[in-house]
Amino acid sequence: MIEGLENITEAFSLNADNARFSLSRTGLLYLSVPALSFEGRAFLSLAFPFETCEEYICVQNEEKEEIGMIRRLEDFDEKSIEILRGELNKKYFAPKILKILKLSERYGSTYWDCETDKGFLSFTVKDTHRSLIRAGADRIFVVDHDGCRYEIESVEKMDKKSHSKIALYL
Repeated sequence: MIEGLENITEAFSLNADNARFSLSRTGLLYLSVPALSFEGRAFLSLAFPFETCEEYICVQNEEKEEIGMIRRLEDFDEKSIEILRGELNKKYFAPKILKILKLSERYGSTYWDCETDKGFLSFTVKDTHRSLIRAGADRIFVVDHDGCRYEIESVEKMDKKSHSKIALYL
């Protein structure tokens, strides 16, 4: 849990007692909150996407108006947790970089060839120093020029060649 945020969701907290999540036949997320007289499409956003992925989840309607906040996924039953995790995984898809095979710089951009948990990936990063986001002492997110995210769980645990390639930008 992020320190100091224990009471942030008191007034608009969504949990298994007051909210029901489901998927339509076409895979769209729907929410029913009888106390708010709300039933319809729902969209999820992480309040702290680089710190936690299962706490402080903002739920919005189609007009991007906030319906409520999920304090933590574990406040729901297993089926709802599965649905919510699936939605978050689609929105916050972030392959884990296991090895940096090639990292070159040209015209202010860096070109990455990486081995990830999703296979081999190549991507381009503009303004590399600003596109590497620290999430803790050793965890890094790399944001490419299209806004896609890639995660390095631990820079220190990477192999020596990968570590030396990225060290220039840290």
